[in-house]
Amino acid sequence: MTITQQLAWQKNARILWGGRFLTSMGLTGISPFIPFYLENMNAGTMTDVLLWTGLSLSAPAVSYALLTPFWGKLGDRWSRKWMVVRALLGLALSMLLMAVAQTPFQFFLFRLCQGAFGGISDASSAFVGTHAPHKEQGVALGRLERASALGLLAGPLLGSLCVSTWGSRPLLFITAGLTGLLGVLAASVLTDKDEKRTASAAAKSTGVLPAFLSLVRQPFVRRFVAAGMLFKLVDFSIFAIFTPFIRELFHSPASSATIVGLLLAVSSLGELIGAPWWGRRNDRNRLERNLIIAGVLCALCLAAQTIPLGIIWLLIIRFLQGFFYSALLQTVMLAVLRSSSNSDRGVRVGATNSLLMIGQISGPTIGLYLGTQLGMSSVFFVMGGVMLAASLLFWQLPVQAQRPNAQLSSD
Repeated sequence: MTITQQLAWQKNARILWGGRFLTSMGLTGISPFIPFYLENMNAGTMTDVLLWTGLSLSAPAVSYALLTPFWGKLGDRWSRKWMVVRALLGLALSMLLMAVAQTPFQFFLFRLCQGAFGGISDASSAFVGTHAPHKEQGVALGRLERASALGLLAGPLLGSLCVSTWGSRPLLFITAGLTGLLGVLAASVLTDKDEKRTASAAAKSTGVLPAFLSLVRQPFVRRFVAAGMLFKLVDFSIFAIFTPFIRELFHSPASSATIVGLLLAVSSLGELIGAPWWGRRNDRNRLERNLIIAGVLCALCLAAQTIPLGIIWLLIIRFLQGFFYSALLQTVMLAVLRSSSNSDRGVRVGATNSLLMIGQISGPTIGLYLGTQLGMSSVFFVMGGVMLAASLLFWQLPVQAQRPNAQLSSD
């Protein structure tokens, strides 16, 4: 890579980092306050508010899962730069519409739009797979994960400050404005070496169904995608029961809210520190080895949270859990990128994210069911076992399976 290309990539990386940070911060900043926002719309009784809250929280994941492969295919045929711009402007428009929504149903529809037209995660990942130096793709993905973790850490804090000072609507307006400005900046600053695709190159792009089938047919990639779905399921199962688990553990509703916020924040801090570290390891070591190490240690951290040794113990374990978890999904995505060619990278990333959403959508229901039937502590043991099983999918995987598509290094 020439000096000019290196400088161009660094400029692109800063835009992608800003996009991941801003969208993560904006979305996690508003999500905890959706019930208050809906109450101000006169959504009805508390039961109605909870119903609309549940629908609004799940809506983006559903529409995202359905449409992200098609956006990936469009990026393969057209330009991955404009998929990044589309994701940023789509999110900005969705947030703006949410800010002017007058009824819970309108807010729900605009949340669907958020998932349908946003999706900076897959757009930025596909861009990295095409433009980042091959030996630095792990580092690039790790930095994007760090940006998301930093947004996850800052979002609830800044969101609560904004909501308590000005209300929910100004928070949406501010986020929409900042994201829209970054989208305009991306349109003018991002450089895409494949922006002008030839007709023959566009014709080689893979369809959506063949992309899904290719993920299933390659044993190496199939294991990574299956593990990623289980990792998502575990993460959202634990998230769904975490607050009642802490209340049950400390027997104090007043202090449990503060403790939950602190524990979630320290977990995000672990991800913030761990993401780039694991990204560098992924560029130097076999992906399946890193995933086994991180997955097994993360599973042990889940089980360790049930040991009643006090708040300091939980803070340490949650930090370590975030540190190890930060390796998992970025490693799955890097495996997909390395197994893809330039003509199908976007649609395969989109198909992968679509499959990962299965774990995210089903996780809360499974976690709550297990918690009510077996007890909150049992969820940590069960999900720790699931994560351990997902990690050990790669035990004794043949070395020759590491690179199922060697041509990608030249893309």
